[in-house]
Amino acid sequence: MVQLIKKIVIGIGELILINLAVLALIAIWAAYYSFGPMLMGTSSERAIEEFVMTEVVLGGGFVLLFNGYVAYRFLTGKNKQYWK
Repeated sequence: MVQLIKKIVIGIGELILINLAVLALIAIWAAYYSFGPMLMGTSSERAIEEFVMTEVVLGGGFVLLFNGYVAYRFLTGKNKQYWK
């Protein structure tokens, strides 16, 4: 029982690290494409608005879809070989 709880805690920790890493990559990508055009004269207000929208859409979409997929795999028992 303790070993199962330990595996669940490790699994949640790995999931959090994956989420943070991908969200950081999305933030870098969004910053490049949102704030890069400021060098050519786009307003900073528009760049910030575009950055936030990109973060909400791509970051939120990733978190919902990826974590939903992981929860589905966990609840349906598709990862049984991992829990052995």
